[in-house]
Amino acid sequence: MLQVSGNPDLFSMVLHPAFIVFLAVYALIVLRNLGRVNLPVWTVMFAGAVAMLFLNGISLKTAYAAINLDVVFFLIGMFSIVSGMEASGLLRYITIRLLRLAGTPERVMLFILVALGTISAFLMNDTVAVVATPIVIGVAHEMRIRPTPLLISLAFAVSIGSVMTPMGNPQNLLVALDSGMNSPVLEFLRLLGPPTLINFVLTYYLLKLYYKRDLSAADPPRDLKLDEAITDLRLAKTTGLVAALTIAGFFALSIVKVFGVNTDLNFGSIALLGSAVLYTASPRRREIIRGVNWSIILFFISMFIVMQAVWDAGLINLFASYMPPLNHGDSPANIMNIVGVSVLMSQLMSNVPFVAVYVNLMKSLGFGLLDTKAWLALAGGSTLAGNLTILGAASTIIILEAAEEKGHTFSFYEYLKIGSMVTLVNVTVLILWLTYA
Repeated sequence: MLQVSGNPDLFSMVLHPAFIVFLAVYALIVLRNLGRVNLPVWTVMFAGAVAMLFLNGISLKTAYAAINLDVVFFLIGMFSIVSGMEASGLLRYITIRLLRLAGTPERVMLFILVALGTISAFLMNDTVAVVATPIVIGVAHEMRIRPTPLLISLAFAVSIGSVMTPMGNPQNLLVALDSGMNSPVLEFLRLLGPPTLINFVLTYYLLKLYYKRDLSAADPPRDLKLDEAITDLRLAKTTGLVAALTIAGFFALSIVKVFGVNTDLNFGSIALLGSAVLYTASPRRREIIRGVNWSIILFFISMFIVMQAVWDAGLINLFASYMPPLNHGDSPANIMNIVGVSVLMSQLMSNVPFVAVYVNLMKSLGFGLLDTKAWLALAGGSTLAGNLTILGAASTIIILEAAEEKGHTFSFYEYLKIGSMVTLVNVTVLILWLTYA
């Protein structure tokens, strides 16, 4: 992917096309909801990639080489499987079944956090965000409360839960692939699983206290119709089996690497294999492929091109000069610095583009496959950054956009108020665990 280049002087860097396009892209991302024009994030990033090419910010050959096909193949494969689960009603069935187990409003919030958060760890947080948002709004209507507390709980759930596996979110996948970890699934679960469980509990009590008035006025959910959830039983069984086998394949890949078995297979190839089986077995293949979230895939392809141009222009070296210094290794100081930078920079750049750049900065400083805790600090910090503001993670933006389509929303300020408390607690747990585990 990215190659380290020289560090040009500040004046020439400011005039570089990559610098100008970069500022325009992120200004539009931050300000995209102001005024009458509402531009999706993927549209802004795609326009930025095209601008980089036409303004000679990057050559076409370099742009092709910058695209990480392992990530793209993984997204196509997993989105295809999830599309099949959604088309059959299986995801809706699982979500409603879990929520029906909750007998009180407080337990509904707990189930949203723990159950949907755990599902996010294995089916990617963006997909759970898309599917669960309308269901959560429906639950809020049944409880006769405003949807905001449950929507924000969902946003926290998919961020916190997705921390503990490399397939939980795109930035974790980037870390797993670029760090060269021998057994990423096992390492993620071993070092990020326990703090994730702790953060589920602590976040629940923070939300329960913060939204005490809303929850006290809520009615228990009763009218969640489970019988109508699955619309295609055959497809539900097929996608359920394919999803289970694909996830098992991720675990198997990590286990065989622990025993020193070398293979060219990776998460992307396993996800593609799962989707190929699904497309072959299902007669609704055209519907499934139409349900794939192609906008997110285009976002990633565009992001790789934009970030390569930014790196080649030396802009990242300029940013790095203002960041806390990193020394090779898993020292407590490194862990704290990586987490802190991840949380702050993800608010500016969103966590996936930030990680796409920072993994290469770490590699240029000598971080390798033995620096497991440092890499996991980057994965955990950048993911938990999504709980601070609505700009920190794509999954939060997805939830907000899906809620607005249903006539509901939550403000930047309300999210920040509870998010700042949740992020502080979550990040503290992460740093302490990685430091002393």
